[in-house]
Amino acid sequence: MAKAILAAIGISALIWSALALPLSLSSEDEAARNAAFEWLRLVDSAKYNDAALMMSEQVRGLRDWANYFAVHRAPLGRANYRRISEVKNARSIPTDPELRPHAIIRFRTSFERKALAAEEIVMTKMGCCWEVSGYEVN
Repeated sequence: MAKAILAAIGISALIWSALALPLSLSSEDEAARNAAFEWLRLVDSAKYNDAALMMSEQVRGLRDWANYFAVHRAPLGRANYRRISEVKNARSIPTDPELRPHAIIRFRTSFERKALAAEEIVMTKMGCCWEVSGYEVN
């Protein structure tokens, strides 16, 4: 029994230490990250309609975003901890027919009612600014 407890503690420590590793980002990735965190503050504050309105015009009509947040995000409760685990850059994504910069940012997040979840935000560079063009939480 004691070995099982120590093993569980060790696994938890490995997960949380991996979450704490710094990720080196380019200046463009940092700008996308900052816009993503600004948008996540709305989602974290349960301002789902505001968050939906701030999403890229191209994806607003693809899903009832306010309902998606209410069904998938709200039950998780307060975000306790959020770290970027990966940033991928792409010139195109399925929801955007135009070639432009995209940053797919993956987070490892600890919520009040779910110790470890994955969030993915797709950021699209529209002219000078980064806009949210997708969000998933698992």
